[in-house]
Amino acid sequence: MRSKEDSMGFKGVMTAAAMVAVILLFASRGGAEDPQADLYQKSVDLEAVGKYQDALDALEKISGVRSGTYMYHLRRGWLLYLKGSYADSITAYEAAAKKEPGSIEALLGIMLPQLAARRWLDAEKTGKKVLETDSQNYLANSRLAYAYYNLGLWKQAEEHYRKVLSRYPGDIDMRSGFGWSLFKQGKHEQAKDEFRRILEVAPKHAAALEGIGLCP
Repeated sequence: MRSKEDSMGFKGVMTAAAMVAVILLFASRGGAEDPQADLYQKSVDLEAVGKYQDALDALEKISGVRSGTYMYHLRRGWLLYLKGSYADSITAYEAAAKKEPGSIEALLGIMLPQLAARRWLDAEKTGKKVLETDSQNYLANSRLAYAYYNLGLWKQAEEHYRKVLSRYPGDIDMRSGFGWSLFKQGKHEQAKDEFRRILEVAPKHAAALEGIGLCP
């Protein structure tokens, strides 16, 4: 069953598959005789079995020029996020962003530990920075919606959920967040309609069941 956080739009794992794919590609370029690339591969393998601290330890054995690259800091930020070291994760992602000032993925990375640490206002600031470059970015809009929801800014949350749904109308978790943002504003009939749409295709969706049960 999905957690309530996932159902409200905080999809922290969405970047994981893409990140691992990039790391594997990056590591493969070093060749079989490259011990630094082997450390990247070892880190990826350890992450895959949930050994996040060991994966981080392997990564941090990388030395020299490669220990200061964008990819190094990006991966370090991700692993620190996975193991719950949110402040250190933010610092690592910020180091990646400094290496590549135009990087949207580094900013999206920063939002993950900010949201996990409930630093809603910081996440808002970072998300807005992404939207300055990419106004339709799915992750930035969905995470902003989640941040606004937790700040009690229901109208702003509604606006960003609506923006995502205009392009991804089949996203059930975004629709759930949208329904809840309507509910919190007292728009119970509209909220009920959204929860019904979810339950037509996902009858056991926990957040939608809870929401429709609370609607008068």
